[in-house]
Amino acid sequence: MSLLFPTVGAAVAIAGSDKLYGDRAYAGMFKHLGWSRGDMKAVASAELVGGLMMTARPTRRLGGALVAFVSACVFYSEVRHGDSKLATSRGLVMLAALAAM
Repeated sequence: MSLLFPTVGAAVAIAGSDKLYGDRAYAGMFKHLGWSRGDMKAVASAELVGGLMMTARPTRRLGGALVAFVSACVFYSEVRHGDSKLATSRGLVMLAALAAM
């Protein structure tokens, strides 16, 4: 269990970093959900910071709360747009973040 949250946090941070600096396909996904590029950058920044915070025990709960909150916002949008594939993976991230709290 001691490596679970640092591993999940690192994965979330990498996904956030990828949205910020890498894969341009995310822009199309967020546009499909009705979100702007700025919204995507805000989500990506929250994932990056929250994920990094989840890797360390002293900041794990706060990082989990940040990731859970931003994931809930995106999850709601994915469900509202009927995108069950995205919502499923986002839901798992949200659950892991809640568990870190």
